[in-house]
Amino acid sequence: MTKTTFGYGDVHPKTGLGKVLAGFLMLLALGVVALPSGILAGSFMHRYRERHSKDEEETPE
Repeated sequence: MTKTTFGYGDVHPKTGLGKVLAGFLMLLALGVVALPSGILAGSFMHRYRERHSKDEEETPE
């Protein structure tokens, strides 16, 4: 929510072009945060599964 607001609402775009540009920048900011977060989470899950599968292979039945 913080990425898509302009402070406390006292400053906001008034023209149509300003509103379109603000909307585009909001989506861009969300993508800048969401994409690296997804990559990082995927990397953690890959490492976790890799380590977990090694533990299962080493455990005798």
